Amino acid sequence: MSIGNRSRRTYLRTVGCVIGGAVLSGCLGDEDDVLGDPEYVEDRPDPGGVSMDELPDLSGELTVYSSRSQTRIGELLDYIDDEYDELTLEVRYDDTADLISTIETEAETPADVFYGSESQSMTHLKEEGYTIELPDDVLEMVDTGSVDPDGHWTGFTRRFRAVAYNDSVFDEEDLPDDIFAYAEDERFEDNIMWPPDQGSFQAFVTAMRLFHGEDETREWIRAMVDDQNIETSPGGDSALAQAVGDGEVGVGLTNHYVVRDHGGDDLELTFTSDDAGAMYNVTGGTVMDASDDQETAADFVAHLLSAEAQEYFATTTWEYPTTDGVDPLEGLPDTDEFEPPEIDLNNLSDLDPTLELLREEEIL
Repeated sequence: MSIGNRSRRTYLRTVGCVIGGAVLSGCLGDEDDVLGDPEYVEDRPDPGGVSMDELPDLSGELTVYSSRSQTRIGELLDYIDDEYDELTLEVRYDDTADLISTIETEAETPADVFYGSESQSMTHLKEEGYTIELPDDVLEMVDTGSVDPDGHWTGFTRRFRAVAYNDSVFDEEDLPDDIFAYAEDERFEDNIMWPPDQGSFQAFVTAMRLFHGEDETREWIRAMVDDQNIETSPGGDSALAQAVGDGEVGVGLTNHYVVRDHGGDDLELTFTSDDAGAMYNVTGGTVMDASDDQETAADFVAHLLSAEAQEYFATTTWEYPTTDGVDPLEGLPDTDEFEPPEIDLNNLSDLDPTLELLREEEIL
């Protein structure tokens, strides 16, 4: 694919049409106001799906606990807050573990909505009895592969596991489509990186345990460390993308959207097939059982599935929408090109054995 050579996004470039760093495509000549990145929204087709104008107005006070960073979603939440004069939106941004710990130690959490950066955090809250089943009209906005079978959470975006590579070092056709081959091929010795402290990486290892068994997963990890001398990213997936793009290593195990964090010409992506390395996960939301206004909280979740929000996600986070009618960013692979394994995303919440394994192998 060839999106890695596009420059990083530039905020505030369209003076007078930017709200909180997100541009309205109406300012670019489109008929409807659609949130999106000013660098990528122009010339995109009008998004389909349900517009915010078709959803119930939001009013009252809502508290959102978000493990997605303010950098990724703050502009969208600010926009929704500004759209409704009667709405007061309070957002607490923190990492997943701290937010979950906070909820579990609060006598009664003030959070109305939990915004998860991965499915396992939402599943954990569901299993512990902190969430409610979402209304059918909200769940029906989402494709079936991105929603909790029990209806307690819905995905807002999808991200796929990927292998980032430097195309001045490797040609895509020469890279394997089997995740286990990366532990065996001597071309990757001293030339590969991973980010083991990231939740998405830990979900990937959890998927490997579920698909291939703990013994095979442990053997793979040991081979990556002992045979390939794999490097640990100094700063998560973004630093990994930088290292691959700069040629410090030839390949890195990551998520597909990291190309947005690197503006060089040499960073590209390839994908494995029908194994843990090809899995996908979702960001998403759930309504808390302790909420004093569960109806408005559910309507807020619906707003993050609206055409405007899905367009915003597509052009700013470079993730895949979970509703019909909004195209992924041009240059990203079509979802038909992916061959992910079948998985119930709820099973990714079985994280403790993964963390124990990573600690035993001194990865964490």
